[in-house]
Amino acid sequence: MENKQGCENMYVNFKLPEITMELYETDIQVLYKFISSQEIDGEITEEYQVLYNFATDCKYSKNIQPELIRYLLPFYLKAAEQTVLYNNKITRDVYYEFNTAMFFNNGNFKSAAGTENYNYIMSYYIKYTIKKMEIHSNYMPGWISLFNTTIALCNDNIIQLFGQVFQGSLIVKYSFFQYLSVLLFKESDNLLAADEAKPFWTSDIWDFDDGYCLGRFVWNNYIVGIFDKEINRERIESLFQEVKPLICDIFGSGITSLFCDEMDKSFETGIFYSRKNEYLRKINNVSEKDLYWDLTF
Repeated sequence: MENKQGCENMYVNFKLPEITMELYETDIQVLYKFISSQEIDGEITEEYQVLYNFATDCKYSKNIQPELIRYLLPFYLKAAEQTVLYNNKITRDVYYEFNTAMFFNNGNFKSAAGTENYNYIMSYYIKYTIKKMEIHSNYMPGWISLFNTTIALCNDNIIQLFGQVFQGSLIVKYSFFQYLSVLLFKESDNLLAADEAKPFWTSDIWDFDDGYCLGRFVWNNYIVGIFDKEINRERIESLFQEVKPLICDIFGSGITSLFCDEMDKSFETGIFYSRKNEYLRKINNVSEKDLYWDLTF
């Protein structure tokens, strides 16, 4: 029997599942204690750490137990929300490991969770991404790793996310335009965004919410193709016209005019196209280790 538990439109097991899945990292008795005692609207406790071990098992298992993962999905979404929005230290590693399970064992994970549930998880991640773009509208590193992760987890996410950005609030559009400015300018030339406390901050553009896993998240060829097609001069200039009044309020008309001139120069001299190609090449390459811009200053 299935029923809704804790998350509207997500279908999970109503009854406590019997654990039949082979587990190598997870202590079965500890997991039994968790599922028998924890309520989805209850307090976050250290007991959530068992979800890290189970996510590790899910990352490698060819036979993820459907009724077990579906029962635990609301807890994983709660861990994601607590980490993304509130930087909860207890749930952070759980969230990272949950992401790696979905990315590195995507087919088996989606089959066990069910397509509808997986799509629901993706809708949550898109919602979190937009929320973080609003919260950190003046600080790209505050949201870019979630943005990259959300896109990497499902081919459909990039179009849905772009749709919400381009139809979203002025704050979200401004946040996204700051991100695009990294593709337009070298770090030393970027008048719009800066982080004096962190050298080479623009290299955060390649970050993912993947913790310290041995592998590396990447965008696949399909996603790279969509980004390459959608993020072009026409799109950027159109977005700039929308956020220009806000830029002018923040930086003044003089800086805004100078920025406009420099943006045109970036397109006309090919800087934008060169940096976009470098960005996409590196975010698409699993063997790329030194994720820094070829030209920063």
